[in-house]
Amino acid sequence: MRLFGFTFGNDDSSSDEELCHTQDSVDEEPSSESDASTPHPNQIPERPSPSVDDVFTARDLLLHFLPLELVYVIFDTAEYWPKISAESMRSIDVPADHTNGNNAAAYCVVTHSIPQILCGSKPIPLTVKRVTFSLVSCDQGWGGEIRTRGTYQDSYTWFEAAIIQGSGADVATRLMSLGAMNADVFNAKAYSRTSGAEIENPLEPTKRWHLQTNIQVSSVRKSHVVEWTDGDIIDDAETDAKAHGRGTGRGFIHSLAPGCGVAVVARAQYPGWTNHVESVKVEIFYSPT
Repeated sequence: MRLFGFTFGNDDSSSDEELCHTQDSVDEEPSSESDASTPHPNQIPERPSPSVDDVFTARDLLLHFLPLELVYVIFDTAEYWPKISAESMRSIDVPADHTNGNNAAAYCVVTHSIPQILCGSKPIPLTVKRVTFSLVSCDQGWGGEIRTRGTYQDSYTWFEAAIIQGSGADVATRLMSLGAMNADVFNAKAYSRTSGAEIENPLEPTKRWHLQTNIQVSSVRKSHVVEWTDGDIIDDAETDAKAHGRGTGRGFIHSLAPGCGVAVVARAQYPGWTNHVESVKVEIFYSPT
């Protein structure tokens, strides 16, 4: 096998850990409304993510030479983590004034669940390392506050991140088909449905995590990438995030567990405001420990 640029020969050794597997195995790259596209000639190709089996195989090889603690330090430094991703390339509009109350919400993308990893019948602890959100969007391009145009202030189109319980392919399809609706109705259903209910933000009950605000009054679609990690959030990072319209994701990573998926919700509020969504991608990187 090839690992970090080096080629290793076949290893005949075996251990109980090699029998580890994911329960209810899922596609490592699930997609909601995804389209395959030919990469631009100058685009750097995306590095393939390892599977859970790849991680265990690499770990068993390295354990011949290194202690377990150092092996996981190497994996984390190299970001040698399995991932689950979902991407929507479908353009959607979420207009606030097409719903009662001029306050709209709609699911943009929903991932599959983080798998439960088993070694025999014993669950293996799993750590979510990072969640990356890639958004391309803009608002209606008119109205708003003249003094703050071109900034993230006084903008009433934005995105929220949600954690979905038991998010399988059927749940993702069903949530994506709901379309835009009044935010109060949307939220009431989100936290009470029997299948695919959202988990409340422990720091702000009944609310999701603020993800990204659109630049105010700009019809030019802009790309935003937001990364939340399992590290602590310092005050400087929080200040920087707010200046760029981003949420800090405080409490988000630690609320994720096997059986949970991630969703992105597009929002628009007040008459005339519309969230034009070009594409949304979510990547969940995790590590069996």
